[in-house]
Amino acid sequence: MRSRPLTDQQRNVLGFIEKFSLEQHFPPTLREIGQAIGLTNVNAVRGHLAALEKKGYLTRVPDKARSIQVVRSPSAVSRAKRTLHKVLRTDEDVLHRVVYGLAWTTHGRRPWLVGPAAQAMSEALEREAMEHGWTILDKGIQADHIVVLVLTWPNHSPAQTVRRLQSAGKAVRRRHPTDLPREALWGKGYAVTTDLDLLDELADKLLAGQPAPPDDAGERA
Repeated sequence: MRSRPLTDQQRNVLGFIEKFSLEQHFPPTLREIGQAIGLTNVNAVRGHLAALEKKGYLTRVPDKARSIQVVRSPSAVSRAKRTLHKVLRTDEDVLHRVVYGLAWTTHGRRPWLVGPAAQAMSEALEREAMEHGWTILDKGIQADHIVVLVLTWPNHSPAQTVRRLQSAGKAVRRRHPTDLPREALWGKGYAVTTDLDLLDELADKLLAGQPAPPDDAGERA
């Protein structure tokens, strides 16, 4: 029940969330909210969200990215559409998320992803996915390639998803400079499919199409 008025900053936060969600079709992250309203402290953003939730203006799942939902009283049109969907079953078996099977290789298929570097890469992928509101359903990190199943948003393209997951390697490289190269970390191209039965076959083709690693592939220049 909405009985307590909003402060100016809370109104700014709520307005941004509504606009962003309408335009992007998914809610913003804490960082995106802070950047939009001029708050560099993420804890301050959390405080405004907690106040809005307490006042009944939104709901969210704690510590989960892109889980903010603005609470609205359904309009007459919305209620009519909902009734129509129930009668015609137009939403039956429709899941408004996409699962991509993705695979990419290290540069020259060099066996860099082993030991602490592999573990750090696994954790970095999880953090990157969480930042964008994705869920990694499964992942395999081999010495020379990575395969993941990621639950993402419909308007996030495979190319966008791969690029953002690959960007997680930059932070890992800074923490493991002796294990990972200063130059290119990832090979050219990637494999992607929404038919997960084809993922292994596509990953094998991707690996076969990469240049063979040199004899000193395990060594660093």
